[in-house]
Amino acid sequence: MDKTKLIQARLSKGFSQEELADLIGMSQSNYSRRESGRTNITEVEWQKIAKELSVDKETIYEPDEVTKEKRDEINMIYFNIPDFVMEHMSS
Repeated sequence: MDKTKLIQARLSKGFSQEELADLIGMSQSNYSRRESGRTNITEVEWQKIAKELSVDKETIYEPDEVTKEKRDEINMIYFNIPDFVMEHMSS
């Protein structure tokens, strides 16, 4: 999911993705993945971006969405206990 507030703030300041990426110390391709929502933006990155755009973080912050695929993956990791383990636990 696109970071609409972030995109609007960047464009209103007249920055390209490449320019803002350079200012915060990352490649344009890495920045693009964050802006498009394919990669989560860390707290430190939010702070750097807000500083370079001269805005409060809350102005541009949008939480990352957990996709259905990611939720399913998380559930498989935490809740898929093999039968032999369950049998051992109940013994």
